[in-house]
Amino acid sequence: MQPLIPLLTTTLPVLYALSVAAYGRAYADEASSGGRWGPVALRVAVLLHVLYLSARGVTEGHLPLASAYDFLSATALSLAAVYIYLEFRQGIRTTGIFVLPLVFLMQVISSAYGSTVPVEQPPLFPFWFELHTMTAVLGYGAFFVSAIYGILFLLLYREIKANRLSFFFRRMPPLETLGRMNVSAASAGLVLLGLAILMGIGWARLAHVALTKDPKTWLTIGAWLLLGFAVLAYHRLGWRGPRAVYASLAGFTTLLLSRVVTDLFVRSFHTWR
Repeated sequence: MQPLIPLLTTTLPVLYALSVAAYGRAYADEASSGGRWGPVALRVAVLLHVLYLSARGVTEGHLPLASAYDFLSATALSLAAVYIYLEFRQGIRTTGIFVLPLVFLMQVISSAYGSTVPVEQPPLFPFWFELHTMTAVLGYGAFFVSAIYGILFLLLYREIKANRLSFFFRRMPPLETLGRMNVSAASAGLVLLGLAILMGIGWARLAHVALTKDPKTWLTIGAWLLLGFAVLAYHRLGWRGPRAVYASLAGFTTLLLSRVVTDLFVRSFHTWR
């Protein structure tokens, strides 16, 4: 497996770049071949990405999630996988150009700088820790995709209110569909992050880590509660339109800030430096 790692490190950004180009062409011209080749290129990239992480896992003896660059690569894979799921569910490909450039950028950074030696971590119980980390990364990816669809919703909403029929307007799915994609991705992220929090509590007990003293814990739980309220308001309170989208974006912003604050300013077992 070791010889595959350098090859895949270089190949993955290229495949994601090809996916971005194909989806961009499909967005510009629905009748182009990009609409057919984009999903193929993306699925090949995702399969090779899984192979890449598996090869590193076998070589290193644990999931390759020990540094910020590893986290970027895993988040890129999560974004791509969540997008593929939503594309399959909704049958809409024109929004791929707004998701996949972020996937490409994350993987380029990870491939370029991922050889950085990770900082020393406290003793871990691999089973709990790896499950906790894996579900957290998947949850982050789902929330990223949800935020992208939320922003697209707000942009399209403004165009409709201004009575402008731009090219952007003509290529986007209906507002109702964008709102549904926003809340679907947020719902998936909510479940995954909830599982990560529960497994993190179990891991902390086994590793004798003072979880309640870590600010990242409380920031993450706060973001999870905000996002949970947004999803609940959509399904139970009948919230639709910008109000529901703003609620989900508020939760995502809190989650993102919790990651940035702990990485840059706080020393904790969640910090990668």
